[in-house]
Amino acid sequence: MNRLLITGAAGFIGTNLAISLKDSYDLILVDDLSREGSKFNQETLQKLGLRINLLDISNEKELCAFLSSIDKFDFLVHLAAQTSLLESLHNPKLDFNINALGTLNLLEYLRQFNSDCVSIFMASNKVYGNLNSFNYYESDTRFMPLNNIIHFNESLPISPIGGYSISKAISDYYVIEYGKRYSMPVISLRQSAVYGNYQNPRSDQGWVSYFVKQIYSKEIVSLRGNGKQVRDILHIDDFVNLIIKLLSIEIVGGEPYNVGGGKDFSLSILELFALLKDLTGKEIDFKLGKISNEDQKYFVSDNSKISAITNWFPIIDPKAGISNLLL
Repeated sequence: MNRLLITGAAGFIGTNLAISLKDSYDLILVDDLSREGSKFNQETLQKLGLRINLLDISNEKELCAFLSSIDKFDFLVHLAAQTSLLESLHNPKLDFNINALGTLNLLEYLRQFNSDCVSIFMASNKVYGNLNSFNYYESDTRFMPLNNIIHFNESLPISPIGGYSISKAISDYYVIEYGKRYSMPVISLRQSAVYGNYQNPRSDQGWVSYFVKQIYSKEIVSLRGNGKQVRDILHIDDFVNLIIKLLSIEIVGGEPYNVGGGKDFSLSILELFALLKDLTGKEIDFKLGKISNEDQKYFVSDNSKISAITNWFPIIDPKAGISNLLL
């Protein structure tokens, strides 16, 4: 049975991935359990017979000692990350150490000791920055770019702004560099808004799941902006299915891929509120605020490049995915 190392295994994506692959791979799961909710996910995995190894990937000595102590692994899915823009502004060094240095530590270990390992790294659509160089118009519910732009592909220039965006861009660049310079089978996924079970969201991260939780709250939600910001949302089951496909094909190293729900699965915050009202009969009480300079008014992924090598397409539409979260 092939061996698969998953970092950040007690996180949102890691938990879903481990549950899906537990019978197909010999899993090596690592996490530092620092994120809120990770210990709850750890308990979920333990009930399924899956053990989390406590590990800080930003500590190169600790990382190398652990990886040297285990048998060689065939695959790596690197999910360990600091995922909050606000946290990256409060503690930029922590953000850099986890997202940028942690990625470099793993790439260096692979280069020296396991260069044939097929590895999937996570970047973010935030590597493209705030996209304020584009012009937008406002409908009643959303921003839309002018000039018939409906989605963005990988030719969009990298232009990070804010700590999280910068650290993810550095990570992305390193994966591309190592893949091409050292002919390593490593790729970077620039994913959009993934949502689903085991997410443990916050107001500044995991916005779809966060607002779904708020539908049953009596609190007034404070928005950053007017709620017309648009993302293409991607259900976790679709994302896990993509990773499974990537683990089964030959990887061309050093390639970045945009990954999201695509134009048909895009929603603004206001449109999400309307969908939640339709599904539950309840309304979210909210107040408007100032849009962050780091925020994108509109981002929708062009999945053509990733679909061409995997024949993968998202199939869980927002209504079905969000209905599942409400169960």
